[in-house]
Amino acid sequence: MREYHADITALRTIQIILCLMAAGLTALAALFLSSFPIFMWIAAGIFAGIGVLAGFFLLPLLFRNLRCVVTATQVTVHSGIILRREQSIRLNTVQFVQIISGPFDGILGMNFVILHVYGGQLAVLFLSKADRKELAAFLCQKGVFHVP
Repeated sequence: MREYHADITALRTIQIILCLMAAGLTALAALFLSSFPIFMWIAAGIFAGIGVLAGFFLLPLLFRNLRCVVTATQVTVHSGIILRREQSIRLNTVQFVQIISGPFDGILGMNFVILHVYGGQLAVLFLSKADRKELAAFLCQKGVFHVP
């Protein structure tokens, strides 16, 4: 049995992007609503509040609860913040595997493995580069091949 957890560098990357987006939206609110100061401050507070709430409370909870357990016969993904979700599939029902990684997959931790089964799919999200390679090698060893 092997357990994979979400890569912390992916969390940091998403937090940085979210903070930059919140700062950009706050600047746009200040630029376009400067003639209405009360609306400007309300919009800036909403954007900043959503950025802080999502980036520093909800995302770390999601990443802490996101894990994948791989056994010899099945793959199970546990996720969720308030409502916990558990999805399991048997390896003998997997039709093909899709591996998604970007140009900076080793640095950012944005690697995804999607297992396609009859009638659905199971996504293993935010793996590190080493975990993605290890999971792909294990699936190949079990006779489940990925789409190039």
